[in-house]
Amino acid sequence: MNRHVLAPAAISLAAMLSMAAPLAAHHSAAIFNFRAPVTKEGTVKAIKVVNPHTHMLLSITDAKGTRDWDFEGHSASNFYRAGFVRDSVKVGDKISITYAPMQNGADGGYIVAFTTTGGAKVGFAPPP
Repeated sequence: MNRHVLAPAAISLAAMLSMAAPLAAHHSAAIFNFRAPVTKEGTVKAIKVVNPHTHMLLSITDAKGTRDWDFEGHSASNFYRAGFVRDSVKVGDKISITYAPMQNGADGGYIVAFTTTGGAKVGFAPPP
């Protein structure tokens, strides 16, 4: 084959392959049940408002005892757009969280809304 034909083909192939890894790395929201949101109260053990997803670790007490629950949420920019204010949620704060539970019943879920100790409510539309 001609070198002038192979070079563009090789560049196109390299570009397509470089996009495959990031696309495969992002998971589906199908692991969460957005049709049956749940609200619980818990104590914040950790919060990371970062991209691509914010994470909150809450200590929650229910009929099964006290356990750490891991919650995932929207990106940092979506948190701020929804009304989140930096330092409005700190480790040790008691908050109320509404979330889409895990389809498999594991402790945790996707953050739909939460209310801070100070009474500020931050809410999100579920992902498509």
